[in-house]
Amino acid sequence: MKTTILSLLFFFLFLNIFSQHAPDAFLGRMPDVGRLSCNEESNSEFFKEVYQVKEDLQLEISRRKQESKQATKNFDEQAAKNMMKQQGMSVSDADMQKMKTASKEEKMAMANKMMQQNMNMSIEEAQKAGQMSDAGKKAWAEGMTTEMMADAQANPDKNKVAQKNNMNMFEMAQEQSQIAEKIQAGVSKFEKQLEEFNQLKENKKKEYDACMAAIAKERASRPNKSLGTDNHPDLDKKEKECYQAYCSFLTPEYQTILSNRLSAIMAMADDYYRMDELTNKLAGSASGTKKEINEPGLMYLEELRDYLIHLGHSPIE
Repeated sequence: MKTTILSLLFFFLFLNIFSQHAPDAFLGRMPDVGRLSCNEESNSEFFKEVYQVKEDLQLEISRRKQESKQATKNFDEQAAKNMMKQQGMSVSDADMQKMKTASKEEKMAMANKMMQQNMNMSIEEAQKAGQMSDAGKKAWAEGMTTEMMADAQANPDKNKVAQKNNMNMFEMAQEQSQIAEKIQAGVSKFEKQLEEFNQLKENKKKEYDACMAAIAKERASRPNKSLGTDNHPDLDKKEKECYQAYCSFLTPEYQTILSNRLSAIMAMADDYYRMDELTNKLAGSASGTKKEINEPGLMYLEELRDYLIHLGHSPIE
């Protein structure tokens, strides 16, 4: 009974540690864009919170990317071996190890040997085929096709696994491409909205500058009440009104854009997870293992990080 309780405690402790780094945990810490205001002091506190969440999120992204880097170590070698195996080309671990340290001439000799063993053709013959006339290439290709067809008939199950795996990989890559297009469409929409906002901000900034210039001109035309002072409370009030008109117009516009962007990111959570899942499945299919490249949720975290970068900027700067 005691062992069971301890096991449960460790299990829940593990879940708690894991959940602290999941995208949903960062969503729970996300500062509300509605807190953006035209008050510099409150905005300063807001931006501090944004910065801290962004830093913590970046640490989590860096951790995942480092683990991903470790996961891909020796991946290319395993993938190459698996692909050759699927195509009926045998290669030993010893040969792969030799390939890493071999000279250019040694690598060529080993490649030549593998082609002779698996395709009954030398590299020199393949190179000569590439230099043939069109008629010669056609005749050579027909001969190779006939040989391959004869081999397929003699060994009908030889390439079935490879063909099935290649089709699965094609379908996954196709799905990944479709999701990537969907994600990019959301990013492009956001970028367009930001571009339109920046144009609006530029126009409003001209109005603000003109307002402040008029006040400065009026201030310069007035005599000071006492030497060394510039005490004109009515003009001070007008300057604040200029600022409020400028800031209070742009801030809600910026809040709406960012609020919509965060909603869009959250709505695509399943797509981000699916992209990571497909990356892992494609890597596993290529290497013939259950190797995972990304911890699911990495792309989601990166989108949240990019959102926080925009959230950490004042709409009037």
